[in-house]
Amino acid sequence: MVSVELREILKRWEGFELKVDLRVREGEFLTLLGPSGCGKTTTLRIIAGLEKPDSGRVFFGDRDVTGLEPYERNIGIVFQDYALFPHMTVFKNIAFGLEMKKLPRNEVERRVNWALELVGMRGLENRYPEQLSGGQQQRVALARALVVEPEVLLLDEPLSNLDAKIRERLRSEIRRIQRELGITTIYVTHDQEEAMATSDRIAVMNVGRIEQVGEPLELYYKPRTEFVARFLGTSNILELKAENGIARLGNIVFKVHTDGTVKVFFRPENVLIRNGDDAEVIDYELLPGRMRLYLSVGDHTLIAERPLPDLPFEPNHVPSRVGVVVKSFSLLKI
Repeated sequence: MVSVELREILKRWEGFELKVDLRVREGEFLTLLGPSGCGKTTTLRIIAGLEKPDSGRVFFGDRDVTGLEPYERNIGIVFQDYALFPHMTVFKNIAFGLEMKKLPRNEVERRVNWALELVGMRGLENRYPEQLSGGQQQRVALARALVVEPEVLLLDEPLSNLDAKIRERLRSEIRRIQRELGITTIYVTHDQEEAMATSDRIAVMNVGRIEQVGEPLELYYKPRTEFVARFLGTSNILELKAENGIARLGNIVFKVHTDGTVKVFFRPENVLIRNGDDAEVIDYELLPGRMRLYLSVGDHTLIAERPLPDLPFEPNHVPSRVGVVVKSFSLLKI
């Protein structure tokens, strides 16, 4: 296991500027999450040595790898498009990196068989890529990255070409393998659910900067910026005036312990619904096991989401007005 550190990384191209400081802990699964074009893949390519920063340094543990080529960094990479050799069997694809290192044949066979077992591909070693499903091809790509026993595993949108059910199953497999091996892993995705399900920590990126780094639930319930709040799930964000440490929205009271303009943030599941007259129900959606309500309070629209047993009314008899209690909230930077 080895840590990865980006110190004052700067990269400019075509009017875009990437500035990143980041430390990935030993054995950690860290995800770079953000919209397309935010710089997350470029950050990963700088870690891999496929891109050179204009300034700044990249460290693996105490080793400065900034000037090293990718093959000198002891990394494994899994790309979005699998990048398998079509004329080689599964076995040969996985063995390729080991054969380039000129390892003895028995060692190559031992490691390839270990990798096949690890990713659940035993029995398919003599097939060619065209004979495999997308999920199977991605397993082969993962095995090929792991078989060389890298210090750092890098994955760039590895599941984006797969359908939803296969993607969900394979992300669980990737997480299982990462935990089993304890390998430092950096994962790039724009999919918030994927990031929440797999990561020890998430670095949320926006226009070339890291907005916040933290554990999934920390980012979800205590985002520091409006971008993080909106990017990770559905949000209620209210700009209110506070006096004597209290901000009010109709009958709903927020103890904010400050005065002036505040941005109050809370998730839909933190809105409790009661019998009452606090909010007008302007719309609702019946979802599996829960209901989402759109509520009007003054000039603001709130979203509430509750399990069906928690509702004070029958799901097929939604009242025109309800009572509202916000059980937990935080403040965002203005």
